[in-house]
Amino acid sequence: MSSQLRIINWKPDQIVPDLNTGQLPSLKPSTAKQNFLPYSQSVARDPSGPHNPMVWGEVNTLIIKPSSGGKTQVYNGLSDPKEAAPNTELLLWVFPEFLVFSQFNKQLGGKIHPS
Repeated sequence: MSSQLRIINWKPDQIVPDLNTGQLPSLKPSTAKQNFLPYSQSVARDPSGPHNPMVWGEVNTLIIKPSSGGKTQVYNGLSDPKEAAPNTELLLWVFPEFLVFSQFNKQLGGKIHPS
């Protein structure tokens, strides 16, 4: 079973996400005027699958690099929240100091801070 993981940039700077040692295209920052269509990108999601570059698998490493320099954030050991539906798009919101998962207009779990 698989679906998509949508990464949404809610930081004030453009970011370059790296998922499982695979660098994804850079994402522009989103602001209040993009609240209905924030800047995002999707990757394949297979929560029972292996650790592959640029694919959301069972256990993942996500590195968020600001494109303008600054502090890189590393998130090790990420996986689907327990309450996530497997065949439905999972949203991963990237905020300045933490990450949050959501699905069906509901936050899944708490804030996730860098490792």
